[in-house]
This record gives sequence, C-alpha cells and structure tokens, in this order.
Amino acid sequence: MTPSVNPSENLAVVRLLEFLSDRSPWHRSLWGIGIVLALEELHESCTVLAQGHLSEASVKRVISSLNKRIGHHPGFSGEEKRLLQQQLQQVPRPDSVAHHTIRRISTIVSADYLSRWGRVVDSGNFTVELFARSVAGHLLDAGFSGQYLRDFINQRLQEANPFSLGQLCNDLQQEITASPPRDFEVLLAFGAVPRLLNGVPTSWLQGPGVTNWLKAQGFDTAGVRAPAAIIRRVRARDTIGAAQAARSESDRYAARTLLATGLPLNRLPKLWVSGSAAPFDLGHDRRGVEVRELYREDRIFTDDANKSVDAALELLSHLDSSSPVAAVAGGWGAIEGLLAPSNDRSTAADNLASLVTCSFPRAELTRLAYLVQQNKPGEYRVLEDAGSNRERSRIIGNMILEGTMPALQGLSDQAAATRMRKLFLKPKVELEIVREVISDSFHRLYRQRNLILHGGKLDSVALTPGLRTVAKLAGAGMDRVTHGHYVQNLEPLDLVAKANIALALVDASNPLACVELLETS
Repeated sequence: MTPSVNPSENLAVVRLLEFLSDRSPWHRSLWGIGIVLALEELHESCTVLAQGHLSEASVKRVISSLNKRIGHHPGFSGEEKRLLQQQLQQVPRPDSVAHHTIRRISTIVSADYLSRWGRVVDSGNFTVELFARSVAGHLLDAGFSGQYLRDFINQRLQEANPFSLGQLCNDLQQEITASPPRDFEVLLAFGAVPRLLNGVPTSWLQGPGVTNWLKAQGFDTAGVRAPAAIIRRVRARDTIGAAQAARSESDRYAARTLLATGLPLNRLPKLWVSGSAAPFDLGHDRRGVEVRELYREDRIFTDDANKSVDAALELLSHLDSSSPVAAVAGGWGAIEGLLAPSNDRSTAADNLASLVTCSFPRAELTRLAYLVQQNKPGEYRVLEDAGSNRERSRIIGNMILEGTMPALQGLSDQAAATRMRKLFLKPKVELEIVREVISDSFHRLYRQRNLILHGGKLDSVALTPGLRTVAKLAGAGMDRVTHGHYVQNLEPLDLVAKANIALALVDASNPLACVELLETS
C-alpha cells in the first residue's frame, strides 16, 4: 500500500479492509449494518408492525437506535437530521407522511453516501472507527462481496501515489454506479438424475449438454460427471455474491426434494457462475461462529454434557453455515433457550450483549499479547512466562497505560492498541458504546426470527446483512456461557447478572479490571 500523507487515513483504510475480511476475529469484525440499510429496515418494520408481526416496542427500539446514529453521523446535513428527528417522534404508520419520508431520505442519502464521506474526510473532521464501520457496512449492505471490495480497494491503493482517502470514497461511489446488481447464470449439477414425476424438463441440460455449457464458459471439465444440471439466473453485484445466492437456491431444492420424495438430492459439490474464473464450493461459507471453549476444556466428546447447553450449541451450529432462514431460527433458538426469562424473550438479546461486551477487552488484549511475542521474540519474557491469557492481558494492558507498548508492525494492530487505550481512559463510556452496538445486532436477529416464524417473511432487507454481523458475536457470547457452565459452575442468567454488575461498577480508577469482567465476584 502506498501510504497517505495523513496517518489517520492510513489507519482508516486498513480498518476498512479489516471489516471487509471474513477472516477477522469477532472482536475486530463488523458488528452492525450501514445507516442507509438501517433506514430501510425501519421503513420495513413500520409496515410489518401494522401486520402484527412486530411489537411497537420493537419498532421504537429501532427508531431510538437510528436516531442516535444519525445524530452523530457527519454524513447527514443538519436539515436532514432535524427532519428525521421531527418525523420519528412517534412510530410512523404505513403510508403516512413520516413513513414515506423515511424512504425518500434513504434514497437521497444513498445516492451520494460515499461521496459525502469523501467530503468529510477531506475536511479532516472524521474518526477512524466511525468512518471504517460506516463505509464497510454500506458497501456490504449494497450487495458487494467482501473479497471483491478488498481487491478493488487494494488495486486503487497500488495505483495511487500517495493515495487519498477522499478520492477512494469517490471511486467506491462510482463503483456502486458502475456495477449495479445484474443477472448471472449459474449451473447447478447433479450426480444422479433427480426423481421427477414427468421426467427431466426440456430446459435442463443433460449429458454432453452439461460439459458443453461449461466449456463455452471457459471452465475445465476434467472430473465433472453430471448426467443432469439446471441453469439458474441470480442477481448479484459480483460473481462471489452470485455464488452465495445460488447456494441458497440449491438448498431450497434439496429441502423440497427430501420432503417430496424422501430421497436426498445428489448434488455435485461445486457450482459454476458465468464470468468467474473457477467453480465455487457448493457448501455455504462459514459465518464464523466459534465456541472454542468446547476444545479448551476438552468437552467435544464428553458424556456429561448439560442437556440445555448441549441443545443450545446444536441449534447455534445452524447459524454458522445453514441457509439464512434456518440460521436465524436456530441461532435465536439457542440464545433464547439459555438467556431469555419466560416473560420477555427479547431480553435475551441484551443479556448476550452484556456477556460479549465483557469478553471484548480480554479478547483484544490477548491477541495483542501474542502479537508482541511473535514480533519481539525473547524481548518480553514476562509475557512468555505468564501462566494464562488473563495474566498476559493484564501485562499488555499495563504497557498500554504506561506508554511502554512496543510498536507493532501492522497498522490494524496499532489501531487496536489505540482503541484499548481509549477504553482504559473511559471504560464505562466505551464499554456502553460496545454493548449498545452488539445489543442492536442481537435484537435484529430476534426481529428477523419473528418476521420468519410469525410473518413468513423470507426476504427482509436486513436478513442476510443481519446474519453477517451477528454470527461471530453469537459464537463469542455462547463461548462465555459454555465457560461459565463448565468452569465457573454458573447458570447462564447468573453469569449475565455477574456481567451486568461488572459493567455497572467498572471505573477509570482501576482500568485493568476490564481484563477480568467475568471473573470478578
């Protein structure tokens, strides 16, 4: 990367790339959707409320969260902020002036959203974290795949000398216009002809027709043995997004086949998207749900697993790689089953958010500790001699506070250390910000569950983006529930009480207490 003359711009673009990577750990991943999609989500929620599938309290929460975000957003004009505030003083009714205003403001802001950020950046009045989260969320919500965006940005960085973050924003805005959602042809092939009442439809490809299509598209046909295949058109902005859409289509066909015939659909493990250089795996990309505590405590094949925790983990597995509908139902079922009181299911979202928030400082400090050991081997024996991640985190935290933290090679790691210093200086404020963002993500999952199970709505504007932001967070939270059960002998709601007390009492006079928010009594 050719560096900018402005260090903040360098950090911002590195953080942007980090948010666009599906390999980023949960504590560095993107936790929320973009502001434009949030407006669309509110517009949709008002309509669904009138249909009886969401509660008024649920929609009021959406409004409250949106008002806070817009109030602090430098990309909105003062007039736009005041207008929205006036129109959102109460829940808009469908087809009311306020309801139409939400959609129209969304359209206006979306038209030049990234150019607005370009102007904000050029003014110098921006924060790295808000910029990166806002821009990454907007681009992913627009339907681009993270890898496509990373390749696009890296190419621009290589061409510029030095690069300008404001210009990059303008380039990304132009790319949204230049690469609208379009149709892609996708071939789904079968290892055996499916059982069909009236035989293979004439629109299907059979035998040589399958390999002829693949050759015409430039694919290697070696090893492809498919007596039948279908061509489907999907809409996406890039080939990776097209493959993701095709996987969901394929899953629906497989489910229908099993229900209709009692036989599994024999699908080849690859799918082919026109315009791509190589086939894609048929299996869904993992969304990053991880409960490492099962491995750390050697509980994978245990015989004495708690039935409630075990059932929740089984449900949670659907959040990692199942189709969106199954992922929402299973993911929320796992959370609700362990963390919801009987009289208020939505509370489970806040409860899990508290657990994840308490885990955040330790997760980041542990990563920084290992990076110091890797980058400075032998120079920090105190870290190497530490007996636990808890000790290492305290050591790194103390280094950050004292200003003795060694400079790390990666800009993203330097930014992480800066974020932790900011958290140590105002722990209550910063942790509450973290908790609110994470809680919003879990409440969105709950709303999606209600839309699917109660309203039969499978095409919500926030369905796929919501899963993208919540999966890793849910894994981190359930990891703490598992640890609390097996190591601390705590019931999930008792652990939540512990977390809430720790967050309420954390204080800048003892910042290193952030390292052990779930361990202190």
